[in-house]
Amino acid sequence: MFEKGNLYDATLLPENFTNYADLGCNVGYFTVWLAHLARGRKLSGLMLDANPDAVREAQWHAQANNMPEVFAINGIVGEGQPGEFSEFFLYESNICSTSQLTEEMQRNLKGRWTTVSVPCIQVAAQWQKHFGTARCHLLKIDIEGSEMHFLRRESTFLAQVDTILIEWHTWGTTLDEIKRFLAAEHFSYIKTIEESATMGTAFFRRNSG
Repeated sequence: MFEKGNLYDATLLPENFTNYADLGCNVGYFTVWLAHLARGRKLSGLMLDANPDAVREAQWHAQANNMPEVFAINGIVGEGQPGEFSEFFLYESNICSTSQLTEEMQRNLKGRWTTVSVPCIQVAAQWQKHFGTARCHLLKIDIEGSEMHFLRRESTFLAQVDTILIEWHTWGTTLDEIKRFLAAEHFSYIKTIEESATMGTAFFRRNSG
């Protein structure tokens, strides 16, 4: 994953970043990558995923890399209200799990799906709990079709964010829709890092001034 070179572009990241949030963290690959790039600099952040097994592995990776200020949280964003629970569909591998299970996904992915009930999380509240008013230098969003659900619900948190790395999925939104929304939230589109017929990854930076 890290050797491809076109999934994440390290040159886009804020200089000397320390604070981040990883939504759809899987087992913590992104945190491990950031730890490598930081070269010993202390990082603080949130890792969130709806798969409880993935969250446990992500927390292990944070601990193994001596990151006591990185917290792994089991939950779902953009769905329901804090304190409620929402359905989430786990695929048999660690990828492709989603809150938006479509007929096309079921046709193309022939493996086993399991339905679980997951706590609904408000990222703004979690960030406030752990880091107060600190800026989030980098927000990574990889939530399998729920991108716009999250963005529309979390304007308070977005106001604390400096840069966004977002993976969009065509069954949930389009890059143009994300561009329009984030432009209204004072972010500029910088670059599409990777794109296919069904998904892509793009980078946005908060406007200066």
